[in-house]
Amino acid sequence: WLFHLMTGFLSPVISYILPKAANLFYVGYIPDNYLRIVVIVLSIILLIVVLYFIGTVGQNVLGKRLIVLSEKLFLKIPIVGTIYGSSKQVVKALSLPDSAVFKSVVLVEFPRPGLKAIGFLTGYITDNDGKKYCKVFIPTTPNPTTGFFELVPVDEVAQTNISIEDGFKMIISGGVVAPETFNHTFNLG
Repeated sequence: WLFHLMTGFLSPVISYILPKAANLFYVGYIPDNYLRIVVIVLSIILLIVVLYFIGTVGQNVLGKRLIVLSEKLFLKIPIVGTIYGSSKQVVKALSLPDSAVFKSVVLVEFPRPGLKAIGFLTGYITDNDGKKYCKVFIPTTPNPTTGFFELVPVDEVAQTNISIEDGFKMIISGGVVAPETFNHTFNLG
């Protein structure tokens, strides 16, 4: 549709300009086939330039304003604002490089003793008695942007050889996409 619109717009302009240019450069008569080819090529080039310009303006000017305006609107809605704000922070944190957010994939007993859950080690913390804890984020399936944050004693956390990417694949797929075997050790201390 845009291409036909552009050719309809350019055809009379090119039909007017091209013969004048031919007389200027002493070319003489230009066949209609060449005129049609010039219109098609210029239509394609102009269409690409116009679409690029619209995309640039939309992304840099209008797009940013629309995003800011919609975020302000979402944040004003009582329950939705809280959920949206929290989700945005989690997604922003998850989009950082792996080394900045998650250190490794670990196993912890969750939600009760005897059951194991995949979690992501985010760091360590020490209480005022000097006892060291692991900060573990246990995402929920299939949406890893929600989950549980737990402080688990270091000796109760098992380090695995599962990569962070494979850990996320396991969580998102509900365990369907998982390695056949994995290793784990309890030497995080």
